[in-house]
Amino acid sequence: MRSVIYEETMEGITISRISRNFEFSMPAKHTHDEYEIYYLVSGERSYFIENRIYHICAGNLVFVNKNTIHMTSQFGDTYHERILIEFKDNPLSSLLSCTEEMMLPQFFARYQGVIALSPEDQEYIIHLLDGIAKEIRLRNPGYKILAMSQLIRLLFFSLHYMERCESIAPPSATVTHQKVSEVASYISENCIEADSLDQVARRFYMSKSYLSRIFKEFTGYTVNEFINVNRIQLARKILADSTMSITEIANFLGYGSITYFEKTFRKYTETTPLKYRRQCRKQKEIDTPAVRPQSYIGENFLPDSSSSHLKEK
Repeated sequence: MRSVIYEETMEGITISRISRNFEFSMPAKHTHDEYEIYYLVSGERSYFIENRIYHICAGNLVFVNKNTIHMTSQFGDTYHERILIEFKDNPLSSLLSCTEEMMLPQFFARYQGVIALSPEDQEYIIHLLDGIAKEIRLRNPGYKILAMSQLIRLLFFSLHYMERCESIAPPSATVTHQKVSEVASYISENCIEADSLDQVARRFYMSKSYLSRIFKEFTGYTVNEFINVNRIQLARKILADSTMSITEIANFLGYGSITYFEKTFRKYTETTPLKYRRQCRKQKEIDTPAVRPQSYIGENFLPDSSSSHLKEK
């Protein structure tokens, strides 16, 4: 049984609170352009993030950076209840920029993972998350700024909590989880060298059938899919930050043809490499403030007194 307690959306923010009493795993191939915060109200879950598997329990708060591979799956009993909030850079980043005390990319890059909250802090986090949903649902005047302010309170509370308590939870210690994490880490760091299930299985002295089964179970990906998605993640960085041609990138990443590279890129990003590069360049132009001509900056502008229209009359 699936019960939706609330599910609300506003510009740049989506939040939902859902309970399930059946075996459930997130859809595979799961990445998105939003930051994600996941709070487990009750139950237990297995959470795969990038290349690590965490065993999370009630009262755990999970932070997932945007465009990061992640997936939740069953751990123990099927019943669980969670609150999930996903949000884009803006408009929240614009609001945070007023104080310059937090930048979302740096926060999520540093603190991605799981923290375990004390019982009293669990109540506070639920209060903030439910408050965000309530503001969006009621849509009273000022609801957007009120919802974002509560999300900002949650972010700064979490920042202070992690710096004070150092309670970022370690990855799961089960033997199977550790092995899957080792394989995922190897592929993430060596996605060009790791070119097939056969090669990875030989490296870790495992049978292909066993590796395929446990890897798919906990990550949602086959080994070959995980190789491809990490190569495409690397391709996105190269497209955004370099002038290498599409053909050069395809060859560098080990794709036999540009056609296969473009097909794979579209599968995981829903766009082409060329369109993605154009989007990145356009975004950089938006993010880079225009430089005003020197002659128009403040009171340093001293017109040429010899100009005919400025001569004394």
